[in-house]
Amino acid sequence: MGSIVSAVGALAAISFDNEVRGLLTVLLGAAILMGSVWLIISTNTGFRLGSLIAISAIFGWTAMMALLWALYGIGLQGARPTWEVQAIHIGNPSVSDNEANPPPDILDDLPNPITCTTLGDRDCLPKAIQLVRVLGDSSQRVEFDSIDAGAIRIEVNAFHDELVDGDPRKLTGDDIEGEVQRLANEQRIRNNGLTLSELKGIAPELTDEAERRGWLELGDWNLETTQAAGEAITEASDYLTTADLGFGATDEQSNTFVVLDAYQQGGKPERLNNGVWERVSNKVITSAMPRHPTNYTVVQVQRSKYHPPVAGQAPPPAEVDADEPVISVLLRRNLGRFRLPGILVAIGSGLLFLVSLLMLHTRDLEVRRRLEGEGAAP
Repeated sequence: MGSIVSAVGALAAISFDNEVRGLLTVLLGAAILMGSVWLIISTNTGFRLGSLIAISAIFGWTAMMALLWALYGIGLQGARPTWEVQAIHIGNPSVSDNEANPPPDILDDLPNPITCTTLGDRDCLPKAIQLVRVLGDSSQRVEFDSIDAGAIRIEVNAFHDELVDGDPRKLTGDDIEGEVQRLANEQRIRNNGLTLSELKGIAPELTDEAERRGWLELGDWNLETTQAAGEAITEASDYLTTADLGFGATDEQSNTFVVLDAYQQGGKPERLNNGVWERVSNKVITSAMPRHPTNYTVVQVQRSKYHPPVAGQAPPPAEVDADEPVISVLLRRNLGRFRLPGILVAIGSGLLFLVSLLMLHTRDLEVRRRLEGEGAAP
């Protein structure tokens, strides 16, 4: 009776331990499924031959399963691709004579992050809003470089008209005009804060035209859209909040930053267009490369102005503090070993499968030789 109680207690303990229960489930399933097949084969062919056949089948199935893992990126997986921070440079990275904070050599031809007041200055970058004003069409100028105070006033009045009297959110008279001015000022900040990376993602024809005219000289770097550099921006932002640069601290000063632009260099070549020949040739060229060229991305940020919070109002949009230096974060792409475990399992299982097949073949030859020898005997 005591044994039964102990067994019940052990089973009850296992039922609450997911790891032990999962391990026992896998072992039991393997013993029942593969063990039953091995038992049937062994009873028909003998213990040794049946075991060899079962082992060959297991390794063959494992090789095919691991090959599917490697092809589709499922099953047993290794380290995923990530962006790794290589260096942080404060100020103009194209100035190489800064002995106190020398930039990495790869940043020598990176554009000066200081924005120009006029287009055509080769020593600085144009502002995105300037490109919209000069190169954009009427719809783009209305979208990115206009503030419709009348439309804002209509929306504010419509919102507050729906509020009942006595609601603390309801504004009237001069307070309505103050709210309109506040929203118009936030719209102005967003318009002036438009970055080149954001503009490339919205209207790439404008940045391409600026490069063609020589207003945007990038050297060996490529202007990257905010969407394409999203993973690198996230990694750079996480790194900056943990680095000793004053970000992430809780004080009355600005402890946040604004992401400016992102630049990319290296990696496999991208398609120039969507033509059939370009797609085929790019696929062949990139597939024939034995190794992946190193891929770099630079994310530039700048400290934002501090605005004290106002009760009952949403935080204002982040505004760049022009008196603060630009911080360039250099990241390198680590491709990881995402499919390596599946490939290794497929190779190892394939080799063991071939060895087991060779052993079966050798046994068949030996059986045939003995049978032929017995048949030839008088």
